[in-house]
Amino acid sequence: MPSSTSDVSDKQSNTSTLSQSPSQTSSSILFSTDRVALIDIPTSIADAQQSCPCVPTSSLISCNPLTSPYPNHEPKSEAARDKLRQKMATENDNLYADLISSALALVRKSYTGPWFLPRTVVSQDDQPLSKKRKVGDTSSDIESVRDDLLHQLSSNPQSCSFNWRDMKDQQRASEPLPETSLWPKYLHNPSNVARILEIAPTPLRAPASFYIPPGAAFYLGDCSASRSFHMAVKDVAEQLETSRSFDVIVMDPPWPNASVRRTEKSGRSAYQVSPTVWDVRQLIFEMDIDVLLANQGVIAIWITNKPAVRELVLGEDGLFDSWDVQLEEEWLWIKTTADGEPVSSLDALWRKPYEVLLVGRKYDPRGSDQHVKLTDHSKVERKVIVGLADLHSRKPCLKSLFERFAICPTSTSTKQRVLECFPRYLVSGWWSWGNQVLKFNHTDCWQSKT
Repeated sequence: MPSSTSDVSDKQSNTSTLSQSPSQTSSSILFSTDRVALIDIPTSIADAQQSCPCVPTSSLISCNPLTSPYPNHEPKSEAARDKLRQKMATENDNLYADLISSALALVRKSYTGPWFLPRTVVSQDDQPLSKKRKVGDTSSDIESVRDDLLHQLSSNPQSCSFNWRDMKDQQRASEPLPETSLWPKYLHNPSNVARILEIAPTPLRAPASFYIPPGAAFYLGDCSASRSFHMAVKDVAEQLETSRSFDVIVMDPPWPNASVRRTEKSGRSAYQVSPTVWDVRQLIFEMDIDVLLANQGVIAIWITNKPAVRELVLGEDGLFDSWDVQLEEEWLWIKTTADGEPVSSLDALWRKPYEVLLVGRKYDPRGSDQHVKLTDHSKVERKVIVGLADLHSRKPCLKSLFERFAICPTSTSTKQRVLECFPRYLVSGWWSWGNQVLKFNHTDCWQSKT
């Protein structure tokens, strides 16, 4: 059924081609219908850890809630706006604005609770997460040390010490780690509870500790190293006697971002981006995603609002076309203030207050039940995800949303295999692949509630 502007404001029957029967709502989902969900972002990440101490006894460190929209830096003159509109506007801008307005109105009408849950925020002097490093700052920086360690481990193979520790075994933290060995790049926690992974690049440095969720597997390495990653998936699949392909693949590629590239040059960037859209295209094609995605599997890709990025995914000979993937849904994440206002105007051209997740399904063009390829994207189902902005670039964890909208239903007899590419935190039961997969699983990213 095609989505219209009024879709999100009415009581829905579940008609999406991807959704079937919603599962029980996660604690991170504060309000939801079949096409609208209000989610608390830090809690969505904590929930996805499962069995970690972070859920009952610790909180994921976040930032202060945004209380007012960002300053308006849009061009003042109509001539300047027209010039920018020719460069930045897309055919869906008005449709997206109407859908988001309708969704926000629905939440205000049907939900009387808070737009976010209480957050753990530390002082700027102690905060290891959200502050951007200042130019010339030579002080000891926890974030810098952690990122340097991840960079070392994800680049060339090297020797280091690492050790697994049970959550209750606090004494092991003071014991020396085993002798150094070559970092394996990929590890798997087969336990049904979280464990702590301690890593020390040299015997002289204190180990860094990371929470590893139950059932989580990760490859800490650049996504361009596709051959070694595919071998890691093969090894773990053979150990666990599972499939090598994935039912769901989530991607948040390092799309070009002028603001991030400016901070990269000054050493203040929180993450890396690619120089051009073409570079991202080459990177993703080299990952051989089509080999990893099961037939009828779902792939979800976060994109920016730049027209060239959307064209790369959905255009002729684009990613979806090359992988025999058909677009079925679009999810719009609208970033809000503490009062539920968009962080910038919905008709903004330079800084839009939303990001788009394209959700498609792989089909077999040679099969007897060949898909009729959907070329009219106005027929695509659309959902709106409402969430108070968190740390810069930290998106909602999709696990609870996938369960809510039956992308990864929890009631299935066969557990679905999920891979997330370019993530910065792990998810229970999922595979993760990227050079920052452990970033927010560092124990310094969590604070005890006691």
